[in-house]
Amino acid sequence: MACELAAVRTATLAVRDWLAEKGLPEMELGGWELALAEAANNAVKYANARGRQQPVTIEVLWGEREIEARITDHTAGFDWPDKAELPDVDAESGRGLFLIQSLTDEVVYLRHRDQNILILRRARPPGVAEPLPNVRQLQSQLADTEAALADMTAELSSSYESLVALFRYSSELGAHASLKDFSQRLLKDLMQITEADRAVLRLVSPDGKKLEPLLLLPDDQQFTLKPIRLAGAPASVEISAARKQQDIWFSPEEPLAGDDPLRAAIPTGNGICHPFFVANQLVGTATLARSGEDKPFAAAQVNLLHSFIDFLAIQIVNARLLDERTSAQITRRELEIAANIQHSLLPMKIPACPPFEMSAAYQSALQVGGDFYDIIPAGDGSLLLVIADVMGKGVPAALFAAVLRSTLRSMPQLFNQPAELMATANRILFPDLTRVDMFVTALVACLDPHRRKLLAANAGHCPILLWQPGMAQAVAYGESGFPLGIEPLTRYLQTEIDLPPGASMLLYTDGLSETRNAAGELLGEEKLIQIFTQAATQTSDTASGKQFLLTRLNDFRNQAPMTDDQTLVFIRHTA
Repeated sequence: MACELAAVRTATLAVRDWLAEKGLPEMELGGWELALAEAANNAVKYANARGRQQPVTIEVLWGEREIEARITDHTAGFDWPDKAELPDVDAESGRGLFLIQSLTDEVVYLRHRDQNILILRRARPPGVAEPLPNVRQLQSQLADTEAALADMTAELSSSYESLVALFRYSSELGAHASLKDFSQRLLKDLMQITEADRAVLRLVSPDGKKLEPLLLLPDDQQFTLKPIRLAGAPASVEISAARKQQDIWFSPEEPLAGDDPLRAAIPTGNGICHPFFVANQLVGTATLARSGEDKPFAAAQVNLLHSFIDFLAIQIVNARLLDERTSAQITRRELEIAANIQHSLLPMKIPACPPFEMSAAYQSALQVGGDFYDIIPAGDGSLLLVIADVMGKGVPAALFAAVLRSTLRSMPQLFNQPAELMATANRILFPDLTRVDMFVTALVACLDPHRRKLLAANAGHCPILLWQPGMAQAVAYGESGFPLGIEPLTRYLQTEIDLPPGASMLLYTDGLSETRNAAGELLGEEKLIQIFTQAATQTSDTASGKQFLLTRLNDFRNQAPMTDDQTLVFIRHTA
């Protein structure tokens, strides 16, 4: 629904009608309608100017035992009370929270910087059976499903084209002497994809004191932008975005200030200014705008802006490496920055997934490597676990690791189907991997805390090591298919693993099992299984288990240099 009070009634009635079709009694229907109306009214009432440009979403899930509603808003959020008390008669607020808690069995409020989700749950009344759909309903559902699949295919195709373009830019960068020409092609592609009609790109000056204009598009405008000092320009949206390290939106309701340097290039319309950084150092700002007053940017288009400009930041680092390769000290420094970028792609914090706990480690044999892992919330408390190893080392491998990360994250609808997710990623990446004669081994798994299971698909990667109470030694799990980039239409088997209390698992790259000591001896998988069994049985948590593994690997290597990247994710069922 649109973020306006007039839309609340229509939306809640639509939910009521849908629940009525399911056979919910009249009293239950009234309770749900009132609770959702209170929640949606609050979502509209407390939305800020940016939030009012985005929809309020109401999702209703009809489960086997309960009904769950999720209301997503874009307000500043607040601290939900453990128990909402009925306010005094003279009070002007507070009754909505009391009504919502009174009309539901459980309330969960998830607060986030960009959006908040209010979850309401109530048990299904006994005796309410699922209505059997008729042929017309089934035909309608089939048509809706086909339309949804077509939309997802179009979105995936758009994401794929964007990723392919970015990778091609990176492979072409060395052949272009001008960073401006390269940036102009990238920015024009971004404008076309996001339907923007104006763009401004500024980069930090070499002395770090100014934001200097690099591009102003379209380039037929009859004026030029001047540099702005980072220490001044209080009315500048670009300086404000850089200082706050966050996007700043402007619109006809909240226009640019009259003395803002951007005002000459973007006098009216909707826009967003995005600051971008490398290793926490400001690189520049990118601003997109539309002259139409009724066309704010959608969330997917903002994500594309972030992806393109973040990749541009990497390319800027690469361009500096190429320009300064004659200096060994400067080259070393730039590789450190590239390593920082790669580390920034790794999860900063592992999401909670009780009753499971996790700990992860990553070590590169060089400053920049091809190993990669990711841990992503997959909905309903589940997590998507990814661990991969790109053939080779250095910047090319790191770039493909970044492309793989973006590809997998662009398909959240497949997070609970690891085999299909792996097959789709393979089809997307196959042409580019083949073109440069590279491949990727990967393991994708969905950790389900409710069923206490792990669903996994393996593309030529190391097996999962599993230890359960009562086992004398851990075992290797999972059949492997072709690595990504070998066959375009590979189908992958999906392995389901039960994880009872006390069970431990290890996801790892071959840098662990292929560790060599100074004499050239290989650790091997059997020895790694023995070490993991000891870690699972002799440590009390995943942090100490991870450290146990790393210590034993270092002891075996005994001062010999690392020959391959080492990445691991240690998981334990703590209940």
